[in-house]
Amino acid sequence: MTHLSDSLVLDESDECPGLLAELRTLGTLGQMWTLGVVVLCAARAVVVWPMLDRYGVDPWWFLVLDVGTAPAYGVGQAMGVKILRDERRPMRQALPWIAMVLFAFLAPYLYVLRSAGHLPHYVVWGVVAWMSAFGSLGAWRMAREVRMEPIEPTLG
Repeated sequence: MTHLSDSLVLDESDECPGLLAELRTLGTLGQMWTLGVVVLCAARAVVVWPMLDRYGVDPWWFLVLDVGTAPAYGVGQAMGVKILRDERRPMRQALPWIAMVLFAFLAPYLYVLRSAGHLPHYVVWGVVAWMSAFGSLGAWRMAREVRMEPIEPTLG
């Protein structure tokens, strides 16, 4: 019996595997990471709800956008790392996943900045600082994961 990941060995002439084949190879850790990102986004939306309402941002739309983009963020990050760690795959195959991470990360914050009425400058700078800090942490985490040594399976 062949394992699904066995069919993902690529040489220079092979095409990128299909989306469903990629997602199936993500594994339990990648799936749990994605679920954790969704839960974190829902919790964050609840915490910032009063502030959003105070400055004229529809908290329901923020919740929908934040939680709605969370799976794309989690899957994109996990798939980007997975592809970048695979020495047999060209870096260009990870670019769509990384672009998806960037869009999913920025969308809720850009919505806040765009839809709010007249935000005080400290709130705007706070949102920009938050985006910068957590964007940097996310990029650092992805880079760290790519450079990690592969875990050898144990027999037994």
